Amino acid sequence: MLARVWGACTQFTSATSVLGARAFGSEAFLPCNTAGSSLARSFTGGAAVSARASPLPTPTGRPRLVILGSGWGGARLVKDIDLNQYDVTIVSTRNHMVFTPLLTSTCVGTLEPRCAAVPIVGLRPELEHPQHKLYIAEATQVDPAARTISCTDTTGLTFEVPYDVLTLSTGSQGSTFGTPGVEEHAHFLRDVANATAIRSTLIKNWMLANIPGRTGPERCRLLHIVVVGGGPTGVEFAGELTDFIQKDLHKIDPARASDIKVTLIEAVELLSAFDGRLREYASQRLTRRGIKIVKGLVKEIRETDLTLDNGDKMEYGLCVWSTGVGPTTFTTALPFAKTARGRIAVDDCQRVLRQIHASGKAAEPSSVDDVERKDRPQEGSADHEDPSNREVVPNIYAVGDCCASATQPLPALAQVAEQQGKYLARVLNAKAKGGQPSAAQLSPFRYRHMGSMATTGGGSAVIDLGKGKSHLTFTGIKSYLAWRSAYLTKLGSWRNRFFTAGNWFMTTLFGRDVSRW
Repeated sequence: MLARVWGACTQFTSATSVLGARAFGSEAFLPCNTAGSSLARSFTGGAAVSARASPLPTPTGRPRLVILGSGWGGARLVKDIDLNQYDVTIVSTRNHMVFTPLLTSTCVGTLEPRCAAVPIVGLRPELEHPQHKLYIAEATQVDPAARTISCTDTTGLTFEVPYDVLTLSTGSQGSTFGTPGVEEHAHFLRDVANATAIRSTLIKNWMLANIPGRTGPERCRLLHIVVVGGGPTGVEFAGELTDFIQKDLHKIDPARASDIKVTLIEAVELLSAFDGRLREYASQRLTRRGIKIVKGLVKEIRETDLTLDNGDKMEYGLCVWSTGVGPTTFTTALPFAKTARGRIAVDDCQRVLRQIHASGKAAEPSSVDDVERKDRPQEGSADHEDPSNREVVPNIYAVGDCCASATQPLPALAQVAEQQGKYLARVLNAKAKGGQPSAAQLSPFRYRHMGSMATTGGGSAVIDLGKGKSHLTFTGIKSYLAWRSAYLTKLGSWRNRFFTAGNWFMTTLFGRDVSRW
């Protein structure tokens, strides 16, 4: 049961030498960090790795696997890759994987931030060995010909990292759909820093509303929380918020807590990916808990108010934006083929593709603005492009939200990314070991949808499993317990499992912390 439920909760872990080159599919690869210029050449006999490339960790003769990003796909690849066959370098802006299903709980103090942050080294303790490396930096450019990645750290220092095999797992960013003012005034909910900022603003407004002399309209504005987006994240945040208000803030100041208003804005339909009965249940549940559900599009956000497509204005103290995801600037700037939604185009084996014009030159990269200003896309809609003028980029793969198949695109879900990371680790392990990999190891990636899940607050959740005759739906307290059990079992380390279980227990006994720092 938990194995199926897990997929729902994620809609929202030696010295073998390689003498010479190994066969890597139809391409031979050579270790990029061994002495001798011949070992620094590309898989297909191209130019040597740039002399400006930064020295990598201790050379072992094994091929160097570089993973960009530490999201669901990259983390699963790290967890399953055979470290007796590869030396691994991870380039990410974080030294942890964000367990996104728990972010809404950290916004209101149900859980501490560290519960939603799984350290990369915690997934694989072997990464502490000197031949492996984690660089806290941002990748800015990929050069497939030289087999190098240009990176920049937080101080502005630039450096290059060579690779033998590269996996792109840089994820996505919150999509604004070109709405003015979103990035300046709204809060996204994508990582632990976002959750901490939301919590800080929430408690600050709660305290400011109690200052003597505060006008009535200004007090109402401070106590009005707007959630834009009726997907699982928006619904779960609204549910957690009502629990915080009714169970904790109401004990401190009942009158002030009663004045807090929560509005959920959705353009199409609440929990649109769920069964109709579950959507109705969730809508009724949230309404009974005092949440106002508004159907409409946000046209503009300003510092203290926003405007809907029907002209209505709505003042707010806190606005949380959770309307979906889109490509990052890094993704759109890469010299690879893209889908219509700006994601990196891959084939059915997660290999990155590049677009070739009739002239034989690669296509120019697009930009985030080009993608953002298109009409709002439908989840799972096909990217209608002709793949006949594309070719595989040697030894570069992609997993997660940053990529999609142009012919069979999958939604940007955590369970998709994790399954892709698991699949790619199996393929890379089989190829690195040489010999003839089994048909199962080299078969195209096949996604298995495990279901969808969302909590609605008050110890209740909705679960949507299976399709057709095997379609199952669950609601109520049993669904909520299954939701918690699934999260707990799928956390990346025992450390985080103990933290999370302990936090849930302490919150039940003593309530949530309302401190602000």
